[in-house]
Amino acid sequence: MEKMNGVAIVGATGFVGSEITLKFQKMGVPLYLCSKNGGKIHGIKCDSIDVTKSQAVNDWISEKKLDALIYLSSIIPKSFENADWKLFDDNLKMHKSIFEVWKEKKFHLIYASTCSIYSPITPIPWSEMTVIMPKNLYSFSKFVGELLFYMEFQTNKLPLTIMRINAPYGVNNRIKTVTNIFMEHALAGEELLLHGKGIREQDFLYVKDVARAFWLAYQKQKLGIYNIASGKTVTMRELAELTISLTCSKSRIVYSGSEDPQEKVKVSIDVSKAQKELGFTPEFSLPDGLLDCICEYQKLAADRLR
Repeated sequence: MEKMNGVAIVGATGFVGSEITLKFQKMGVPLYLCSKNGGKIHGIKCDSIDVTKSQAVNDWISEKKLDALIYLSSIIPKSFENADWKLFDDNLKMHKSIFEVWKEKKFHLIYASTCSIYSPITPIPWSEMTVIMPKNLYSFSKFVGELLFYMEFQTNKLPLTIMRINAPYGVNNRIKTVTNIFMEHALAGEELLLHGKGIREQDFLYVKDVARAFWLAYQKQKLGIYNIASGKTVTMRELAELTISLTCSKSRIVYSGSEDPQEKVKVSIDVSKAQKELGFTPEFSLPDGLLDCICEYQKLAADRLR
């Protein structure tokens, strides 16, 4: 189908939303942006919309002609342990708001879910067909969104793409992740702290590659569920060593002496479906993505000194 209309991005000013907005802007797509606080992002007006309120979302969408809506908004806890019932309830209210306008407008819905819905106790690698067993209320809320939208996809054939994103990293993440902490400490010559033996695993994906995955889903109009990850794992020790090497830092790696409760968790994400159907392979290896971030951190530091 030829695309003649615009794309709405709900949650455009967030960490991932900002990068997706920039990607679609560069590709010349007409954009309609909203977030809770509104403002401007990459020079484009972003409307202030409370997505938990169905009428507000309906009013915002009502006169717009859309080819697709990218649904990113959610309440994200500082840690999974901090996810509570209010967070769960608010995220469900957002799902309901988006669900109602999607049923009416029938645009292509691209929903940002998460690979955290998979359980560490299920066999690896985790594919899109792996049994889902969320271990916290945030991940559970994201999976409920999947179920709600997929029900309509199966029943009434409304166009739906679910993107299960895993561990996106980048400079502008408002919630400091281990990649941000390691880079900032290494650039400052400070110690990099590891818990347990430093052998916890993670699959990190640069936020620019996340944005490209969403572009491919929109451009190719592929429907279904996709794991969006690098497909490669790294231990926390390896990440610390790599960060020190890339920053040419004199920082030392030290151990806290406390246990890491997730040390024995093994991570392996099957990304073959996204590779085959979306044509998605990360353009940034972990060293390349970290180096790009380090350069950006250094530029920001230089700008502050001017």
